[in-house]
Amino acid sequence: MASVLEDERRQELLQREENRQALLNADDTNLIGNDEEFECPICFLDYDVGEGVTLRECLHVFCSDCIKGHIESSETPEVKCPYVDDDYHCDEVMQEREIREIAPEFYPKLLERGLQVAESQAADSYHCKTLNCRGWCTYDDHVNFFQCPVCNVRNCLTCQAIHENQNCKEYQDDLKRKAANDVDARKTQDEIEACSETCASSRSYEMPECNIVIMKKTGCDWLKCSVCQTEICWVTKQARWGPQGPGDNSGGCKCRVQGPCHPNCGNCH
Repeated sequence: MASVLEDERRQELLQREENRQALLNADDTNLIGNDEEFECPICFLDYDVGEGVTLRECLHVFCSDCIKGHIESSETPEVKCPYVDDDYHCDEVMQEREIREIAPEFYPKLLERGLQVAESQAADSYHCKTLNCRGWCTYDDHVNFFQCPVCNVRNCLTCQAIHENQNCKEYQDDLKRKAANDVDARKTQDEIEACSETCASSRSYEMPECNIVIMKKTGCDWLKCSVCQTEICWVTKQARWGPQGPGDNSGGCKCRVQGPCHPNCGNCH
């Protein structure tokens, strides 16, 4: 009796080790095949062992051609399992390594599509102004420049433009001179002037110290001009500090010194 129990226990341990090893081997491979015959739920044809792909997240099995076609027809960067029947619709997402292995030539397009979606959904995104460049970033009001990692060109977030070898004032003055004869420059200048005229309610403001137009991007109501280096409170349009500069609370909007500087201030300390 004892010998029978020992044999059963030994078989149980061997089976457990085989299962453990199978899981480890599956994790080391990008794709899991099918270990029994199946009918593809997309094309409804029968396939032998090893002719299909088992998705890791849901264990649904498809033939290689159908799952590849499903990936290449996806309009979203996340590719969901295509399994559906009268009672159930699978919402599990395919893993990246599965997509890379099944459709390697299409995988870069999905990555590109994912970046485009991320950029379009980001509230504070800026796209590099270099023609046909794919570079972009998210920003806050403490940053005035964006060095594009794709084309390596420095973009000015204050002017929303590229003006290498010119500061913001030089660029905007040059824009005014060109506007008379250049249609694109005239359009840009009109936009800047329109922003200046409605600065009380818009996202732009003409600095009285240097006369360049700065733009409110996002975040708190603290802004710093990239030309004259003046710090202002966006809501009150006052200098942030007194005449001695940063730390001088003898003047300026005095945000967080005597309470909030203005009921609408989004914190400019």
